[in-house]
Amino acid sequence: APSAFADRNRQPPNGIGSILGLVRPRRALVPLLLAAAAGPVDRTAAQSATVVSFPGSSGFYQNTSVARNGDLGIVPTTDGVLWSFSLETGLLLDPDGLALPAPATASDAHFFANGRVAITGWFPGQGVLVADTSDPADLTLVGIVPFPGTTNIQGQNVAVHPDGDTGFVAGFPDDRLYSFSVGALALLHPGGLPLPGNPDRIALAGDRVAMVDTTNGRILVADASDPAAMTLAGTIALPGAPAFGSNDDIVVAADGRTCFVSSNQRVVYSFDVVTLSVLDPDGLAIGAAPGSGGDIALRGDVLACDWGRGLSFVDASDPTDLKLIADAAFTGTVATQGSARAAFS
Repeated sequence: APSAFADRNRQPPNGIGSILGLVRPRRALVPLLLAAAAGPVDRTAAQSATVVSFPGSSGFYQNTSVARNGDLGIVPTTDGVLWSFSLETGLLLDPDGLALPAPATASDAHFFANGRVAITGWFPGQGVLVADTSDPADLTLVGIVPFPGTTNIQGQNVAVHPDGDTGFVAGFPDDRLYSFSVGALALLHPGGLPLPGNPDRIALAGDRVAMVDTTNGRILVADASDPAAMTLAGTIALPGAPAFGSNDDIVVAADGRTCFVSSNQRVVYSFDVVTLSVLDPDGLAIGAAPGSGGDIALRGDVLACDWGRGLSFVDASDPTDLKLIADAAFTGTVATQGSARAAFS
């Protein structure tokens, strides 16, 4: 990123394959591999794959994920172009894509209402770019929400409010939580909410935003019931002095208040953003060295937890007593990347 602030979440293409795509192109076409199981019951059945090819000589940043809305897939490439394609057929829908304002160091796209997507990055200043994908065959630029020059939101994930218009994103090194509108193309809380730690992965839980604090190894919780006047609800101390990285995302249960996160030490924690308390007092250890906790996903009462050298499934039906269902250690030098949601495909 063209800034004095290092981009801690996005690394240059390095030839490592990810769950959702290939990182470094080998030819003029950039391939994206979409894999799908043949059936939900027969686990031994052959699997199918669709390859999406993008024109140009660029590729994807490490850990880039595809934004999905029904059959529509949206993804930016490192040459500053936003692409739309069919997840079913793999065909490009907008053959030319949407060229983003230079230098266009774009992060993941996030869907909002009415076909709008928001992308954090440099366009050319720090901000959130909003594009209209309502006609996937003709992507258009809506505008850019400018952010203060004191912050960096490149590579940060966006939490989308149920109203379909409001988004939340954490910035560093100013350590603030920002709220914005994709309709008004404006910050709702212009100065952002100052935080007592370094926020990274965030998640919206009811009217509260939970954030991992990479400085102090804890959870920060903001009251976002009024996105234009956010306040700090409190912090949640976690046992065992955990550390967090840029892939340690938070997932929220169906009750809208129970959350889960995995630490670098491969411990899964459960906590409540309303009572600001830890639910399972010891957490649950998963995996084995040299793996490190990372992306997790929740379906029903089951957590899928990526720990770098393998995958664990956790029974979260009782958040006060997490139980291990299974650990799968991958052989050789395999390292997982991308979204743990693929574990439920």
